[in-house]
Amino acid sequence: MQEEAAIMINGTKLSDAESMTIRVAVDTLANVLAEGLEMDGEAQALADRYQSALTHIQTLLDQRVERKQ
Repeated sequence: MQEEAAIMINGTKLSDAESMTIRVAVDTLANVLAEGLEMDGEAQALADRYQSALTHIQTLLDQRVERKQ
């Protein structure tokens, strides 16, 4: 089993449950944007920037370590 990523917000380390919540929210937003909602040019450009950032964040979140039992 993998530990959740160590996430700090303004100096406060999130719990595993909070970190999991962030991971699920990032994955969900990435999936919604990947569905290709109908958007005008500016909205699509913003969605593309979000998707790029989300991909990078997902890569970082996936670098979790194995939990020692």
